[in-house]
Amino acid sequence: MRCFVRFIRRFTSIGVLVVLVAVVAGCGSSRPLPPTPTSELSVVVFATEAPVVEPTPTEFIPADTPTPAPTVAAEPTTNPAVFDRSADVNPLTGLPVSDPAILHRRPLMVRIGNDPEARPQVALNATDIVYEELVEWWVTRFSAIFLTNDPDTIAPIRSARLINQQLTVQYDAALVNSGGSDEVRWELSQTDIVNLDEFYVPGPYFYRPNEGWQTRLAFDATLGREYLDREGLDGNVNLRGFSFSDALDVSTLPADVVSDAKTVTIPYPSQTSEARWEYDDATGRYLRFTTDEPHMDFNGGQVSAANVVIYFADHQDTDIVEDSAGATSIRIIVNGFGPAWLVRDGKLLKGNWETDGRETPRFIFGDGSPMPFKPGNTWVEVVPLDYAIEIDGATQEFEGQIPADDSTGDTDDTGNEAAPVIAPTLTPIGARPQPGN
Repeated sequence: MRCFVRFIRRFTSIGVLVVLVAVVAGCGSSRPLPPTPTSELSVVVFATEAPVVEPTPTEFIPADTPTPAPTVAAEPTTNPAVFDRSADVNPLTGLPVSDPAILHRRPLMVRIGNDPEARPQVALNATDIVYEELVEWWVTRFSAIFLTNDPDTIAPIRSARLINQQLTVQYDAALVNSGGSDEVRWELSQTDIVNLDEFYVPGPYFYRPNEGWQTRLAFDATLGREYLDREGLDGNVNLRGFSFSDALDVSTLPADVVSDAKTVTIPYPSQTSEARWEYDDATGRYLRFTTDEPHMDFNGGQVSAANVVIYFADHQDTDIVEDSAGATSIRIIVNGFGPAWLVRDGKLLKGNWETDGRETPRFIFGDGSPMPFKPGNTWVEVVPLDYAIEIDGATQEFEGQIPADDSTGDTDDTGNEAAPVIAPTLTPIGARPQPGN
């Protein structure tokens, strides 16, 4: 028994000794641990879980679209409205430029605020095209497209919305914006657009002095183009553009599509955004009024347009929260096919818009012939299908038909292909996959 106790004591002493040696060795060592290699920083991409959104683009059958006779074999064509213009003519304005090379640059699509506190905006009269659309149902916002001009100040810059997922691709543009909701940013990241989000490409942005938070953020287009060139993101863009005519010869247009339009009122929310365009005979242009006040450009002069397009489109509610008050975003379907009214030279021309989502819209009459834009800038008023537009004091509505729910969506009733489904790709903000990658 005594031998056993001695054995236990000896074994315990040895164990304690081993532990003490290990502790002393660990505490007494002054040798630094070997450095751990740090991997190179990589471009941040959004890992936000994909929102469950399954939008269904609605195809439209305009009331005045003729039904082709079944016995007539029409010659197949992918683009009946072929526009013949010289290399120095801007496809978005129909105006000549001094350097044709600038027409192959990537357009800048700039998000500009239009809430009452955001006015007067800077450089609206320097745009080639402006799209106006509803945001959160209570106010409008602009997607202003700059191709020929590079203002050093465009303001105020605001966040992106769902519509830019489609519009930016149509114009092969670089999107200029100050952030967006998580869901909108995720959807933008699923396309291959060039996104110059301020939070990831801050260089071309700056604060205007003595301005509040709603008007201070501005964008320098010259610096933006330098960034595109430096990063190899400019590319060689070839825009389809529109058809233009200097004079409007109504005798050559399809019957029953032309009427007078000296004053056009778009019934956006009256307290914040109602838009009115009044034709000025002296200049042959339309002058813009917003909530009954002349809409001025900060750089001088009233905002004006050679053409005003009323672009009827399906507006869908979403549960995407866009602000601290809980206002939700609107999904506006601007790809596919729908009605469009062109206002120029005091006249209203009724036709349709059509795009596969990869090119600028074609604006055509029911017989497929192109709608003649006036050379100059254009404002596109994107409105819900049920909007009643006031033309010279009388309201007019779109009177077309919507196909039944069992439509396959492959083609519309005119034989045109519906907007394709583009496979999503995860793309970093501020980047664009290069050819061959």
